[in-house]
Amino acid sequence: GHTLATRSDTETVVHLYEEYGLDLFGHLRGMYAFALWDARRGRLTLAVDHIGIKPLYVAQAGTRLVFASEAKALFAYGPEVRKELNTPALDTYMSFGFMVGGETLFQGVRRLDPGTALIVEGGQTRTIRHWQMRYAPNAVNGDERAIIGQVRQTLDEAVRLHLRSDVPLGLFLSGGVDSASMLGLMARHEPGRINTFTVGYLDGQHTDNELEAARQTAQAFHSAHHELLLSAAEWWAFAEQYAYAHDEPNANPSAVSLLALSRLTAQSVKVVLNGIGSDELFGGYPVHRALPIAIAQERRLRALLPRPVRRAGLWLGTHIEGLYPYLSRFRLLGALPHVLPPLYDRLADEPEHLRRVLSFDGTVFSDGLRRALFAFPTNGNAARAFETLVDAAPNDDLANRVHFLQMYRWLPGNGLLSADKVSMAYSLEGRVPFFDRILMEVAGTIPPALRGRENKYVLRAAIDDTLPESIRTRAKKPFGTPIRAWFGGALRERLREVLYDPAARQRPYFRPDAYRRLLDEHFRGRAVRTEIIWRLVNLELWQRAFFGG
Repeated sequence: GHTLATRSDTETVVHLYEEYGLDLFGHLRGMYAFALWDARRGRLTLAVDHIGIKPLYVAQAGTRLVFASEAKALFAYGPEVRKELNTPALDTYMSFGFMVGGETLFQGVRRLDPGTALIVEGGQTRTIRHWQMRYAPNAVNGDERAIIGQVRQTLDEAVRLHLRSDVPLGLFLSGGVDSASMLGLMARHEPGRINTFTVGYLDGQHTDNELEAARQTAQAFHSAHHELLLSAAEWWAFAEQYAYAHDEPNANPSAVSLLALSRLTAQSVKVVLNGIGSDELFGGYPVHRALPIAIAQERRLRALLPRPVRRAGLWLGTHIEGLYPYLSRFRLLGALPHVLPPLYDRLADEPEHLRRVLSFDGTVFSDGLRRALFAFPTNGNAARAFETLVDAAPNDDLANRVHFLQMYRWLPGNGLLSADKVSMAYSLEGRVPFFDRILMEVAGTIPPALRGRENKYVLRAAIDDTLPESIRTRAKKPFGTPIRAWFGGALRERLREVLYDPAARQRPYFRPDAYRRLLDEHFRGRAVRTEIIWRLVNLELWQRAFFGG
């Protein structure tokens, strides 16, 4: 009974609101960030999709609320939106390499949480949650074949829906099973040759290169395949651009590579599908299987060991962490940072145990380094950001709890945010079929024991008729960037120029002596801290982009 006045897909949101009011979200299937003004009620609705594929930033400008898809747009509004550093939040960034939760490093600027809407009405604001990952018994009573059939059908439908487009589209193709699944399903529904795009590195010795595996997948489905080969210098040029394009400091080196690939892709197509998400959805990371076991052991230790004993053991372990960067120079001792934390982390209380494992806190940014480096009291900002997620996580099953935390910790402020930022930097619409809302709801009904079997067993079983066995059975390999080799060689002097720059050394939130000592030890090879060096570089490039200096 509704008459559409335009040919814009966005108009459907207005009619849904007219019909269902604030219950419209259950009728939306896709990615969105929108602002809807109801003049009759004097109500503003700001909303983001179920898992935060599209970002929406808000800030207070005097008595006004301003909002935009990019933080930089808020500052273009005028001097009422002040561009100031959110200093306490540096603890979260340095601990994780990205921001967890809705807080940003801009004072007073927040990103809406996934699956939420901010309602402004009658001079009052309120937040409603319209979707969150749920874990419920499957309607087929745990029947494995039926569950796999549901996943197969829903994934196929999700890809088909994501192919709707009035403009040419393509696919980011890596060497893994995730994007290969996308290509296999796209080939089923998309007539003609599909454009695929892969990024690699000029030095073929880098184990991060996925070029050959991607070529084999492209050949299997006869796609029009495009490759981008990056040198260290070219990657660095994109890293400098990335600091501005991303709005928030984000130490994800692979996203820099995808920014470069987005430029190439945008020359051929206007929409690109991305295979991100299957690991989060189908439990593809080792932590999905290992952490529930470790938490169960921690619960038994809690019953056996008095709290003072456990706290003393954890205290000793965390103080040893300060030695880890030095141990990396020695063949046998260099293994200790990978062996010890899983042991003494079990001595922590459960929320702390979860945080330390999921943020890699001890092996990358230790508590000792935190105390030495920051010139201000952090007041547990990073821990508090993570504990907010812990409070929202399900309590019924350990595996579901870990699954939820891994998803909501990493995606909104890193995986999905980066995927959006790097593609939109070149006006390229990035689509992520694995995060189709209906597919996610189906995934939430997979029993933990089935989801945790092998490496993404359910997904591999669901696509057994789509991919050749040689592709379907490939070992899991993370999409990487050779920063360790580059930072010790071709990019070493670039890093030094940025970090030893007087402007960087005079930033008031780091203790000058601790900052200088950290850099000196790294560049002299006494204490290798590649991940922390990249976080500091990314932070400094971001500050140059937004604050000058």
